[in-house]
Amino acid sequence: MNHYVYAIVDRLPARWRPPAAGIGGALIAPRRLHDLIVLVSVLDVVPPANPRTLALHNDVIATLVDAPAILPLRYGTAVPALELPDWVAANRGRVAAGLAAVRGCVEMTVKLLRLDSAITHQLARRDRGDRTDGVAERELKALAAALAERAAVRQWRYHPSGSAGNVAAAVAFLVPRPDLPGFLARIAPVASHAVGVAVVPTGPWAPSSFVPQLDQVSPARVPADPLVSAHRRVG
Repeated sequence: MNHYVYAIVDRLPARWRPPAAGIGGALIAPRRLHDLIVLVSVLDVVPPANPRTLALHNDVIATLVDAPAILPLRYGTAVPALELPDWVAANRGRVAAGLAAVRGCVEMTVKLLRLDSAITHQLARRDRGDRTDGVAERELKALAAALAERAAVRQWRYHPSGSAGNVAAAVAFLVPRPDLPGFLARIAPVASHAVGVAVVPTGPWAPSSFVPQLDQVSPARVPADPLVSAHRRVG
């Protein structure tokens, strides 16, 4: 038996209620370990990542977005049931630092959506491996850097998303909750002047892009592409 781990929080949101069922139809339960709460389901085997299981995982994490500090874990993180306390203890330093870094903050994701054929053709060349493939990527990264400069937040992540759909890339920002209106106002001028790309803010979300790497003690973890597991942000 394994504890499938959705997230670690220091305190659940007021009036928190879990979804009726999580991964594999299992119940979702908070496990208190000292001053931390680990949200888990008990599973024999973690099912492969697919649109349904990823949605279930993200639905659970979405119920925690109002927690004072939350570390959402990637799809597939599982620990043998008897080893959960040891796993948390082994990662104690990283967890404490991670929670401190995201306390009082949420993630805002700015999607960069293709609008014209120029961007599409540039990205197609990149996918074919043409020597000009760096042009579109440099332009998208420059736009992301301009957004970050205007946003005036220290923590941000750039996520290229390949050629699927019309999402060229996404930029995740760690934003203090009280500053959400200010954040949107500051990036608006960059969004309005972007050429060939629509700049679309989404969120707030739990800060999935800002979770520290945790040691794994179990072979039960099913690897998943972090961009796929974060489909609700970049897809």
